[in-house]
Amino acid sequence: MTVQTESGAGSAPAQVSASATRPMVVLVGDKLAPEGVAVLEQAGIEARVAPGLTPEELLAAVSDVDGILVRSACKVTADVLAAAPRLRAVGRAGIGVDNIDVADASRHGVLVMNTPRANAITTGELAIAHIFALARHIPDAVQSMRDGRWDKSKLTGSEIHGKTLLVVGLGKIGQVVAERGRGLGMRVVAFDPFLTGPSPLPGVELVGWDEGLAAADFVSIHVPKNKDTLGLFDDEAFSAMKPGARLVNCARGGIVVEADLVAALNDGRLAGAALDVFETEPLPEDSPLRSVPNLLLSPHLGASSDEAQLRVSVEIAEQMRDYLLHGEARCALNAPTIAAEHLVKLRPWLALARRCGLILAQTADDPLVRAEITYVGELNDQDTDPLRIGVMAGLLAPALDGPVNVVNAPLLAKERGLAVLEEHDPTGVEFTSLLRVVATTAAGVKHRVAGTVFRGQPRLVRFGGFFVDFVPQGEMLMTRHSNAPGVLGLVATYLGQRGVNIGGLHMGNAADEQQLALALYQLDRPLTSDEEQQLANVPGVDTLRSISF
Repeated sequence: MTVQTESGAGSAPAQVSASATRPMVVLVGDKLAPEGVAVLEQAGIEARVAPGLTPEELLAAVSDVDGILVRSACKVTADVLAAAPRLRAVGRAGIGVDNIDVADASRHGVLVMNTPRANAITTGELAIAHIFALARHIPDAVQSMRDGRWDKSKLTGSEIHGKTLLVVGLGKIGQVVAERGRGLGMRVVAFDPFLTGPSPLPGVELVGWDEGLAAADFVSIHVPKNKDTLGLFDDEAFSAMKPGARLVNCARGGIVVEADLVAALNDGRLAGAALDVFETEPLPEDSPLRSVPNLLLSPHLGASSDEAQLRVSVEIAEQMRDYLLHGEARCALNAPTIAAEHLVKLRPWLALARRCGLILAQTADDPLVRAEITYVGELNDQDTDPLRIGVMAGLLAPALDGPVNVVNAPLLAKERGLAVLEEHDPTGVEFTSLLRVVATTAAGVKHRVAGTVFRGQPRLVRFGGFFVDFVPQGEMLMTRHSNAPGVLGLVATYLGQRGVNIGGLHMGNAADEQQLALALYQLDRPLTSDEEQQLANVPGVDTLRSISF
């Protein structure tokens, strides 16, 4: 999955090439396979490999970086984000991002990416391995043999064939576990509060929380750690589980309340459990978990296979490279995504959406409080969510310092009270596809613009009440002036006297504004405030605005 961003006023550039004087810089804050580092270096990106930095060292190390790559040890906190003014992306080689402040990254316009598929097989296989180990007492058997004993009668296990496996969270890893459970002859059920309708996997039944806990012989956890899942498996959940059930957690520490788990194991409610993740990592030497005999512990080995280490390293490096150099992000957690096959077709529409917002923001006299976006014709066949955010970014960028892009535009719009409404009109009478935006100021004044894409190029076709055909790019001057001879000549003469070249000029016409005409000039440089003021006093000029794209 990819998303294309576009550069514009007030935003970090979406397409930036490493220059001869200052290449892109990516800090590799955790151990990454050499093949991943090579992906960056071959693209001309400087990779600074520095795992194990202290928090203070990390703050100093990010002062000039464009990207940060981490696994689970390096913490990208709000302080780190504030100390990295050039930062555009953080990549997590793995799935969980609880070591990254995603909310604050969004506020800074920093993209956060992960690799949700790269270690799914490895982590899923570890969960299955723990199920086998619990069912057949394999760790105890190994230790007894090492101790010189032959505890055959004490280590009678149970088959997993025919048993019920509850998979909590049917994402990428959960699906791996469910599929393998089915292959082993288990009855597999799943609980996932984010899934509605039929199960995405044949032979896997979606069940309710209480129903699943009561029926399961084995429970395998594969949900992310968030406010809804923190402490999900507590004393109440253990009491609701089938007596003698076994629990496996290869997801995230904190989802299982460790003290409650120890109590449930000690009093026999659970027959056994296996943890690969913990509330505190590394697990303290004096942790009470270490002394529970029917509890298997492994040191966060979920993604620790040769294949997964290589896969996540290469994938996240490729994602970072493609975003920094081309503005294309895959597996973004805080930006809309577009299927790769649709990206080429939608790219000019993304450019048009942002530029429509920029025009409206720079022609309004008062703050904008409302935007109404209409998608006309075949445009409705596309995912329009990125277009909505693109319009929002354009509307906000001229009024704010710092980057405004697809990452932080929704949050900034909410904070500033900008209401955005959408309408879908599939008819497309005048144009096969059309994007129309109406912005309303706090004083109730409406500003309108509409555009389409022709031969892969964004074009304006409406500006206020005027019909136009204009490519919005570079520096633009807009005038509404008397529909009389000589006004254009006076404006052009003034610009020429000050060395401002007019690269293009378009005249608009409108049936409902007979007294005024519209002119759109493409200039080779922006005008100064003094120049704007003097131009506004040219006889016949009614309204004048400078617009920068």
